[in-house]
Amino acid sequence: MKMVLKIVGVIVALVMVALIVLSITGLDPDQRRAGLWLKGEVRPFPSDWSFAGESGTIMVETHPWYLIPHSVTVSFMTYEGNLYLHVDYGPPMYAPGTFPSGKSWTAAVGRNPKVRIKVGNQVFDGKAFLIADKAESDAIFEVYRQKRPQDPYNDYALRDNVYFLRVLPD
Repeated sequence: MKMVLKIVGVIVALVMVALIVLSITGLDPDQRRAGLWLKGEVRPFPSDWSFAGESGTIMVETHPWYLIPHSVTVSFMTYEGNLYLHVDYGPPMYAPGTFPSGKSWTAAVGRNPKVRIKVGNQVFDGKAFLIADKAESDAIFEVYRQKRPQDPYNDYALRDNVYFLRVLPD
């Protein structure tokens, strides 16, 4: 029994050391692999996000219930200077209308809207909110369709499975 406790203690200590190191160095997500803390030069929240460019994806750090940040790479678009994050729940994996559940990062935003956004080496603190206004959401959907014509989720048949989150200052 003492040997099992020692092994468990060593494993817990190693995990804690790894988390401390990662909280200092950060761990950015990489396309399909989630990350942890986003590190970079913390900047004031911009009034115009058009500088984010046309890269297509952006890094987003959320704050889940288990207190270790969770970061992902998501599609984004800018519209009238505002930043919008794209979320899709397409068949067959998810049923339509399941926001915020179904994805770890959206579930975390549903519980706590605080996010960190990373563009290049710049990090911005903000809050992400689901666009509830249908007219605004439809306008953003059109921007999304123009920006990503090859994306299968830009089809009007899947419109009910696509959501947008607007990022506002913290």
